[in-house]
Amino acid sequence: MRKFFTLIIVLIIGAVMAGCDGKRHEDFFDTRQVTIGSNTYNYRVFVPKSRQPGEKLPVMLYLHGSGARGESNEAQVKGFNDYINENPERFTFIIVAPQCRPGTVWTGEMIEQAAAALDQSIAEFNGDDSRVYLSGYSMGGYGVWHMEVLYPNKFAALVPIAGSVKPSSTLVRDEIPPPPPKISALTDSADPYKAFAEELKQKPIWVFHGVRDDAVSVEESRKIVAALKAAGNINVNYTEFENMGHNIVGAAFNELELFEWLGKQKLNK
Repeated sequence: MRKFFTLIIVLIIGAVMAGCDGKRHEDFFDTRQVTIGSNTYNYRVFVPKSRQPGEKLPVMLYLHGSGARGESNEAQVKGFNDYINENPERFTFIIVAPQCRPGTVWTGEMIEQAAAALDQSIAEFNGDDSRVYLSGYSMGGYGVWHMEVLYPNKFAALVPIAGSVKPSSTLVRDEIPPPPPKISALTDSADPYKAFAEELKQKPIWVFHGVRDDAVSVEESRKIVAALKAAGNINVNYTEFENMGHNIVGAAFNELELFEWLGKQKLNK
């Protein structure tokens, strides 16, 4: 019996030590800062260990959802540990992950700090500025559509996940400050989907949404995808997850074809 309990204790200690030695989600990401006006923002950046000296890698800017807002500089990268651990061969690009302050959304200075973090990371880590991708989930999905309109020559491809071109009532209530005039003109137009589609009809886009999403209706993605195709966008892809709701980030990043597709997208500079 004593040997049995000794074995159990050894196994527990071993499990605890393994957990301490294993990488947590934030361990994959370095910490950096960027300053906008008088405000300093922390952000996280992932650089693949396999990068060769002097190699120019693609870069993804990732805009998190509303639940990751704060100043911890950790919440926005939770989950990426699993994605990278499960499929390290897919994450051969740099990932830049800024964080929205509490009570804000991806507009105004939040968009500015994200763009600045991206530019700073491209410069520091020798990123390929012709292969920059923009992805975002939920609140960040809204941010993807809006940021592309504001920075039309920066991104080679867009990956909005469970978002919409039209801000939800929740985001409008929280939004500080209001969106730039160019975004307001599109969202307030008679047909916002058509208005955004005209702006983005040349851009490679892969949209993801869950059919059972009760936070942002799947109809939002269906409408913008239909409008993009009607506007002549021949490089728009759309994936619906039939039995899933709002939290589909892992499912989206588990799509092998997404990474193969991203690898083919490049800006002509």
